Amino acid sequence: MSTTTKQIPYKPAQRSCYAVWEITLKCNLACNHCGSRAGDARVNELSTAEALDLVAEEINRCGMICSMTTGGYGISRTIAERMKQAGINQVSISVDGMKHTHDRLRGTIGSWTYAFKSMQHLNAVGIPFGANTQVNRHSAPEFPRLYEALVDAGAKDWLMPEQKPGRFR
Repeated sequence: MSTTTKQIPYKPAQRSCYAVWEITLKCNLACNHCGSRAGDARVNELSTAEALDLVAEEINRCGMICSMTTGGYGISRTIAERMKQAGINQVSISVDGMKHTHDRLRGTIGSWTYAFKSMQHLNAVGIPFGANTQVNRHSAPEFPRLYEALVDAGAKDWLMPEQKPGRFR
């Protein structure tokens, strides 16, 4: 890709609806509450580069806002720069408690650390980010400390979606 896509300022109050497309089912986490039953990629899924080149750029070209939700595991500085170039306007990173609780719920040791490293990379390239957190008996008592950690990391918002326990079927 040779050009940088023009980003549209994120103004949620001006939007009355949005569309969600799960571009991939491939995931390097093993969350017990995953509504997508993610893990292995579907046959013939787009690669990360293809998703950024084809999807993110086209969304912006059509005048829509392109945002992304991720577990934050594996967003390097290089990938964050690529996301910015493709026109990703905002990112939501899943953080489900403090380190021990998050790693346990996400099924991957070190995933909390990677989520916060991803936040650093997004900050460095100028992509605003927030967090989304599953409310449960493990995470709820940690909310005051988690709030401070998210604020310190530079999160712009914090979403706690209502979700049924366990995997959706």
